[in-house]
Amino acid sequence: MTFANLKMTAVAAMIALSGSPALADGSEIALTYVWTAHDGQEDLLVATYGAVGEILEANEPGLISYEIAVSETGNQIVIHEVFEDGDALAFHLSETAAQFFPQLVEFATPGPFIFRGDVPEELKAAAYQMDMGAIFTGDSDGFERN
Repeated sequence: MTFANLKMTAVAAMIALSGSPALADGSEIALTYVWTAHDGQEDLLVATYGAVGEILEANEPGLISYEIAVSETGNQIVIHEVFEDGDALAFHLSETAAQFFPQLVEFATPGPFIFRGDVPEELKAAAYQMDMGAIFTGDSDGFERN
């Protein structure tokens, strides 16, 4: 099995696990991740995420916020999403992510993926299998100015 096939198998496992009702935990999950465009594919990466954003806004009510930023070098995008709970993240993985991931890996490299919140163990295991630099954190510490 090639490395690309292994990643796609892990993605399929993650998507299958994400449909589990055990994911509902009632707490927000934040996800921040990076895609790096292959040489000459920067515009395609940005355009694809423009389409992704429109689909997310129209079809994912459990996605509380979605932000995308293009790096100064133009070859990377950084995405930050906040899901209302595990069910919303599961829906995202099984719908929009499943739709776009196969085409994205053709012209960009994923990772790292940083999850913050109470992510179910099954989802963590699948993300680690994808070997895309998954990082999981629990609660954070700090402050917010009003």
